[in-house]
Amino acid sequence: MQKRPSIMIILSFSNKNFVTFSWFETYYIYMKKISFVFISFCILPAVFGQEITLEQFLQKVKEQNLNIKIDIAKKDTSEEKAFGIRIPPPMINLIRGKENPGTNASGFEISQEIPFPSKLTANHSARILESRAQSEMQIADQNEILARAKLSFINLWSSQEKIKILLQKMKILEDHIRLSRSAVRSDSFLKIHLLKAESDLDLLENELVSSKQQLQEKQLTLAEIINEDHIQFRPTAIDPPISPIPMLADQSNISQIESMRFSLEGIKERESETRASWLPDFNLKYKQMGASSMSNDYREIMIGLTLPFIFFWQPNADLKIASNNSLQAELNLNREKRSIDTKMVSLYSKVESLQK
Repeated sequence: MQKRPSIMIILSFSNKNFVTFSWFETYYIYMKKISFVFISFCILPAVFGQEITLEQFLQKVKEQNLNIKIDIAKKDTSEEKAFGIRIPPPMINLIRGKENPGTNASGFEISQEIPFPSKLTANHSARILESRAQSEMQIADQNEILARAKLSFINLWSSQEKIKILLQKMKILEDHIRLSRSAVRSDSFLKIHLLKAESDLDLLENELVSSKQQLQEKQLTLAEIINEDHIQFRPTAIDPPISPIPMLADQSNISQIESMRFSLEGIKERESETRASWLPDFNLKYKQMGASSMSNDYREIMIGLTLPFIFFWQPNADLKIASNNSLQAELNLNREKRSIDTKMVSLYSKVESLQK
């Protein structure tokens, strides 16, 4: 049975309290050097890949992020819904009668339902406001996605810098251990310090492996954000520029607030449309029949009106629901304004404290 190779450090203590190492010490130091070179030149190229700036990354996010594309599709859909006036299509009926005995009579009938004008205008205004609300929400969502993407980029850069610092520490500690080994031969009290330095070096190596794993996870996050293949896309973040501190913005320029404000106005227009449900709709009808053996040709025009107040409980219930929706939307808008204002003041307070 073949024996496994092993490394042994033989210590011999003399009366003069100094420690003597065997030739295995040289082999141990050599292996440490080889490990450090392997980490420096093999691990780092596998972790660090294509260099990319923050500006380039954010541009890719705008062009390739799936959530942004979905929001744009929703915005386009709402814009299409806002186009035109919603009127029921006309209906045409073909009539053919048979008389026995006699000739056959034929004709047609055209009918058109027309909602009350105030219903049409309220419905059109509501759809326009809903489209504007969706547009503002798309801008707000895009800004949030870009902010999260920027934070992910900075986290990646931070992990890269941490790995570089760890490698520098390992290099310094390696040199320190090498110098300490030459002195420990004549001073046994340095033995404890040498063991502590070697233990610290092992901890640094473990921390380096953990940092490498964290770096790869952050690279995967960036690949997911821009919808890239995580195998092909292994970015290396170039030092991001320092972002200027923005000024306190007016709430009227905040997309979230604007979206909720347009939504509130749209809901109020829906309430006006519901209130108009008490008003009658019109039904126009034109009928024309040809002559037959029993009757002459004739034309007929009819104008009909709906009577919604007959079943008064239906429009009354719909109006109460619309009013409650308007109230909820208004309360949500006020709550969001207060929440955003509080967060802005809190963040600026933290920024000012950091500047000091």
